[in-house]
Amino acid sequence: MKKGNTLIIVFFILLTVLGFLVFSIKSRRLNNFRLKNIFQNNRQTNQTNLNQSQIPTTKPIVQGLTLEITEPKENSTYNSSLIKVSGKTSANAEIYINDINTKADASGNFSVNYNLDEGENLLTIVANDSVGNYAEKEITVYLQTQE
Repeated sequence: MKKGNTLIIVFFILLTVLGFLVFSIKSRRLNNFRLKNIFQNNRQTNQTNLNQSQIPTTKPIVQGLTLEITEPKENSTYNSSLIKVSGKTSANAEIYINDINTKADASGNFSVNYNLDEGENLLTIVANDSVGNYAEKEITVYLQTQE
């Protein structure tokens, strides 16, 4: 095989590995917030395996941080796809609303414009402060533009 062809193959392999690493890091960023409490509990009880019943899904998770969602309200129905998601948490906390990242202001207030899909929409709101405290809430809202 020619030296030029070998370099091209090595380049594409390195590019693929780099892409995979960036994707993995970005994916773990959100998942770490949701699963942090589970892993801490496992270390305390020396459990090594997680089962599905240990993963919280319906109840809000709160650990050392408050998270209040002022809008939208649970089970609200909208006829326009653009809604405002707002609330209050700790000052300067990072906020994730599904795949949107923002930051609370110095008073803890945050607000984001969010585009809904037609039908049912699950909004997962996660707050994370600089010392590792976090809170998570889920809200279901509906978009009905067609009659």
